[in-house]
Amino acid sequence: MQTALKTLSIIKPNKNKTFPIGSIQTVKHIFEELHLLPLLNSLKHCGHQLSGLTMGLVSYKMTEDLSVSRCHQWMTNNPWLLEYLQLSFFEDDALYRGLATLGENQHQILKHLLFTLKDQYDIGLDMVFMDWSTVYFEAKPSDYIKYGYSRDHRPDRPQVTIGLAQDQHSQLPVGLSIQPGNINDQTHFKITYRQIKPGLRQGSVLIFDAGATGTPNLDLLVSDKMKYLSRMKLNTSDIKQHLNTFKKDEWTPVITGKQDEQVYGKKLVFPSRIKYIYFSQNLYDDTLLNRRKHLEQEYDEALNLWKTIQENKRPRQKYRNSNHFLQTHFSYTFPLTGLTREQAIEHALQLSITGKEGFFTLISNKDFSLHEALQFYREKDSVEKLFNSIKNELHIRPTRCWTQEAIDGSILIVFLAQLVISLLRYKYNSLRKISTKFIMKMDQ
Repeated sequence: MQTALKTLSIIKPNKNKTFPIGSIQTVKHIFEELHLLPLLNSLKHCGHQLSGLTMGLVSYKMTEDLSVSRCHQWMTNNPWLLEYLQLSFFEDDALYRGLATLGENQHQILKHLLFTLKDQYDIGLDMVFMDWSTVYFEAKPSDYIKYGYSRDHRPDRPQVTIGLAQDQHSQLPVGLSIQPGNINDQTHFKITYRQIKPGLRQGSVLIFDAGATGTPNLDLLVSDKMKYLSRMKLNTSDIKQHLNTFKKDEWTPVITGKQDEQVYGKKLVFPSRIKYIYFSQNLYDDTLLNRRKHLEQEYDEALNLWKTIQENKRPRQKYRNSNHFLQTHFSYTFPLTGLTREQAIEHALQLSITGKEGFFTLISNKDFSLHEALQFYREKDSVEKLFNSIKNELHIRPTRCWTQEAIDGSILIVFLAQLVISLLRYKYNSLRKISTKFIMKMDQ
């Protein structure tokens, strides 16, 4: 059996150093096309060039992506890399100062990118998707990092909120807004909208979810002569007038392009808006299926609690009240011992039905067909995929910065990395359906 490599005496170590030229060359090429290098250098008048530091940060984000300090080691341990980026040796605090400078000037950079994309790549912004999400921190709250509704399912961590805007035709990210972690979508909508407004034309269509739908925001778009398409909550009049009398043969079948999907719609025209009410059989079935699974868990939980009480044991802490002046009592909606498990779950399922299951409503001030409104709204899923790419493939976390300027700068670095990836997809058809992580591996 061979126990040693035969080439061991042939291969000899040398002092050569290497670095992944693919990602760095790609970033530099895209930055040059976007005319970013002179703009970045104009923002920093002394010390190391901001363009070189930014290209290094974006390239590292697309390769190893560990931390700012590790990025400093990655850049400074290779003199050839420094020479390629037109940098001399620097300490890691130079990178943190660079991030702060980027954060301080993010609005100027984003405005430059918006108009460059319109002029250089003919991005019309005729239809724009908008969405908002959160990024949490392993840190103490501050004036900027605050507790709020967490899309990452981490309500125990302070966070910041991020808004993204994406062009529908090119799938390119065209807008970024960063706000404190306790801001809601209603308020954040105005900030994201104002950031991309200079690039929009009259009649551009903005598509967003129900969280940002509200009379002030819709009135703002109407006053600016913009169009909108959004989801809204079902109200009482919708249930009484349309949902309670729903019959498939009286509503219009909607072709969605998906096999075996049954969708029916009804179009209601008002003087200032159009409401689109839909019923999806798949959504109805999925809603009841998920609700049944939840009720099965609740039944088992209630049965265990019932057995605990029958055995004169103390219930778990979640069922007890710690207030000494209050006493907790339990009652049952139906006798657990009088029905079988399936009968009890079916009974509870029927009681839970509200009549809204399977229905959803869209609203717009532009006259779409039932098919067009549903198709365009479903395309908004692309901006949610953009968030997934930023969070899970470009790894926007961990963000080991604590000042507002540095946080904004670090998030802007991730945005620039995503813009590079999206531009590659836009320019090369062969990359359209390839995920971010595989594109990054191809660049290395």
